[in-house]
Amino acid sequence: MKKIILAILMTFGIFTMVSADIGVKLGLSAQIGSMEASGSEKNSDGVTATQKSNVREALFGTGGFFIEKDFAFLPGRVGDLGSRIHIGFDNIAHDLDLGTVNNFRNATTSPGEAAEAAANHSLNAKITGFETVYATINITDWLYVKAGSVTMDVDTVFKGTATSAYKKSHSLDGNVFGFGLSRTTDTGWFTRLEYNDYDIDGKSVANTGTDSKFTAVLHDVSGSTGRISIGKAF
Repeated sequence: MKKIILAILMTFGIFTMVSADIGVKLGLSAQIGSMEASGSEKNSDGVTATQKSNVREALFGTGGFFIEKDFAFLPGRVGDLGSRIHIGFDNIAHDLDLGTVNNFRNATTSPGEAAEAAANHSLNAKITGFETVYATINITDWLYVKAGSVTMDVDTVFKGTATSAYKKSHSLDGNVFGFGLSRTTDTGWFTRLEYNDYDIDGKSVANTGTDSKFTAVLHDVSGSTGRISIGKAF
């Protein structure tokens, strides 16, 4: 989906190159914020096999880049409205370590199977890709609102019971909503201050080890960020 949108952006850029104002914005951004998450592990009977971790809040900072295209190329009054609407792509340019969570798996027994000893477990998570496709609408010349779709690639490292193993790479999807203030100079340079609220869907991951009756559950991730951006309109 994102590749299609990027292709559309490039097409729009080529289509409008005959104009001195092609309606494309390029920029860099930095943001700080926090995310909250919790997890647990269950056996095949649906019984929680570990103590559910407390809701964990992680503070983080990121840097990235973005590209946007408006719809001012549309004819007539539709183009006038389209000049206030931008579709964009945003990418965090580095990995983001979310830290390590520890919990304790209780000893378990199942009919016909060997008993599983109690054990301490730890899981480290690192975001290796954080991409957003979004749209903004200018309410005024300086105030805008934003909504988009987020894709997050997460790599995990599990340590604990030797008979347990979990897939190391995962993709999570979610949504972002926000609003911001923007100021543009006569030469096309702009600055922004922005607030974003994230809601990322959780995921269940089956154990690929010999005790495959266990499933790890990441509950929904939520958080908010403050962001500052600078860029150039072309």
